[in-house]
Order: sequence, then C-alpha cells, then structure tokens
Amino acid sequence: MGTLYIVGTPIGNLEDVSFRVIRILSEVHLIAAEDTRVTEKLLSRYDIKTKKTSFNKDNSFRKIPGILNALVDNDVALTTDAGTPGISDPGYDLVKEVDSAGFSVVGIPGPSAVTTILSMCPFPLEEFVFTGFPPRKKGDLSKFLKHYGAANLPLVLFESPRRVRSLLEKMALLFPDRNVFIAREMTKIHEETFHGTPSDALVHFVEPKGEFTIVLSKTNIETNLWDQSDILTLIRKLSSEGL
Repeated sequence: MGTLYIVGTPIGNLEDVSFRVIRILSEVHLIAAEDTRVTEKLLSRYDIKTKKTSFNKDNSFRKIPGILNALVDNDVALTTDAGTPGISDPGYDLVKEVDSAGFSVVGIPGPSAVTTILSMCPFPLEEFVFTGFPPRKKGDLSKFLKHYGAANLPLVLFESPRRVRSLLEKMALLFPDRNVFIAREMTKIHEETFHGTPSDALVHFVEPKGEFTIVLSKTNIETNLWDQSDILTLIRKLSSEGL
C-alpha cells in the first residue's frame, strides 16, 4: 500500500525547499497539484520529472477516486500553489478519504506564511489565532472581526490585494487603537513589511499589489495600567528629585 505525502512547498522563493521535499517529489509515482503549471515551475527548477495531475477545490470530488486507486500500489504527493495543503488550501477532503481507506498519510514540513510573519512581528505572541482568509461580504466581515477581536488575541489572516483595503477599513473602524503588522509578497523580490495602525496602513497601501499576510495586535492592556493622576504624581516626584 502506498503513502500520501502532504508536501509543503515554497511560498514564493523557490530556494526555500528542503532536500527531503525534493527527494519525495522525485520518488513518488504521482503529484496531485493545486495548479500543475505553478508546481511545474518548482519541479523544473530541481529537474523533477514526476507525473502530475490537478487537484483543487473545483475538481477534488472527481479526482479523489483516481488518487485512491493510485495509492493501492504507489506513493502520491499532494502540493498546493504555495505553502502546505489543507491550510487555507485544498487537501482536507483527500486526507479524510485516504485515511478512511486505510492508507498512510505523512506530512512533509515546508515554508509557512503564518510562522514566517510571526517571526518578524514586533507584537507579544505567546498565543495567537489564525483564521486564513476572512469572509468577503461586508456584513460577515464585521461579525468575523468582532468575534475574533473580542478574544483579545493577536489575529493572523490572509487577504488578496483586491480586498485588503476593505479589511483595513473595517479594522480601522472597529479597532482604531490597535496595531497591524503586514507582510506583502513574503520571500519574493518585492517583499515589504509595514507596522502601524489600520488607518496608517490605508494611507500606505493606496494601490495594493501582491498577497498580504496580516497580524492584528491584541488590545494594549499596558496602556491602561496608569491613569492620569498616577502619571502626574510620577512627574512631580521626578521633578522634585531634579530629574
């Protein structure tokens, strides 16, 4: 019986790939790729000749039986256009069916937009919430942000250039005093990071381009630890000491 390998691939820079990923993609019988044209760029870079088939949200129902049949005698790799399958990308349905059929499922770690942006983020991140892409409809988006904003944890999410300004506008309305840390086109030539309020971000990203990963900070509780009388008392004390 074969094994289904869930393979994490680069999120932009084709050099961000492990020796193990190259070996697995070279050795499996078939690669089920979200977009075979995108995956072919990676395969060509490392001279990998493995046969490919498309597997995405539009054809997954039709493709699962063929992949299960291939697994009877061979190993199969599942890839997405960027990052790890199943994380805001196709993959869950296939993994569920493969597991139910008794085949092995093995994850092959790779680059992650979530952990990459968190490693650069200047916010305290003992814990956080990741939600993938937010809802598209404005009413649903407001409910979504209010729900996760009430948890008072850093919120990590993805957004496209077409909708990122709508997201930032809602954040500016609901969380004007919170900060955002934004990474655009991570690991690519035009990579950019930004740190400020949602309103600041709207001024900065007038004509957004590329893929966005965003961290919304939690409420800065520390700013509420001192009231005005405490501050005035401290100022008088420091002044009396000549400081």
